Amino acid sequence: MNEISKLRLKQAHENLKLFSDLDIRAAAVTGSVAKGYADDNSDIDTIIMLNNNLTQKDFDKIISDAKASGGDFYHGSREEGFAVYFYIDGVRCDFGFGHYSETETLINEMLTKPEVDLTKHLMISGLIDGYILKGQSWLEPLIKKAETEYPKELQVLLVNYFKKFHPEWAVEKMTIDRGDILYYYESIVEMTGNIIGILCGLNKYYHPGKLKGVEHTLQKMNIKPRDFINRYNFVLSAEKNAALKEMFSLVRETFDLIDKHLPEVSTQRSRDILEMVLRKR
Repeated sequence: MNEISKLRLKQAHENLKLFSDLDIRAAAVTGSVAKGYADDNSDIDTIIMLNNNLTQKDFDKIISDAKASGGDFYHGSREEGFAVYFYIDGVRCDFGFGHYSETETLINEMLTKPEVDLTKHLMISGLIDGYILKGQSWLEPLIKKAETEYPKELQVLLVNYFKKFHPEWAVEKMTIDRGDILYYYESIVEMTGNIIGILCGLNKYYHPGKLKGVEHTLQKMNIKPRDFINRYNFVLSAEKNAALKEMFSLVRETFDLIDKHLPEVSTQRSRDILEMVLRKR
């Protein structure tokens, strides 16, 4: 953990004093600060889980104080949970408030009725990688449950959801040959994102919900293409024909990983599409 992250965590502890009158069951910092790679531009993301819904007075005060600091109200409601942001000592501090039962329900439903809802995955993965500020005896076992009881059905759902790739010829012809630079990079990012989604399933990880900061997750994975991070960085900077060749090598290696580690998911249809060639008249 770098020094800026340590300073931000110290500030996060101090920030909780703003809400000392609330009945807080647990609180956790998520994002780059919790993961240990924050920089001077990083904000502090804090989830606050309450024992009871806020009174209208407390709700109004939080929003008023946020606005007075230069921040504002994001979205949500007093009854269903909400998010605000403050500026505290020059640092942007985001707070999400909700009843503790919402966290329990989120995790329990994902374990019993798995789904590919990336917002829910983002919330769970955020807690797993998070730093607990308060309520460790309640929150830590819940997080451990999410990790250790990760269902096989969720693995299958994630891999099936993300193993969708266009034919290699189509990407080449419709991006490089046409000189469509935006579609070229869109295709590269989409394929990289799909591989990452597959790797989350293979490694029994909840999807981080976005590509920002995803290298932290990838570095912890045991199952991934050889030298994956360096290779997709090469793809994003290399000459386009060489980049696409490497990109599709990564896709094929990812299919091989599915065959090896999750054989109940067939890759045959995806492989057939990848090799499909346009029939010319």
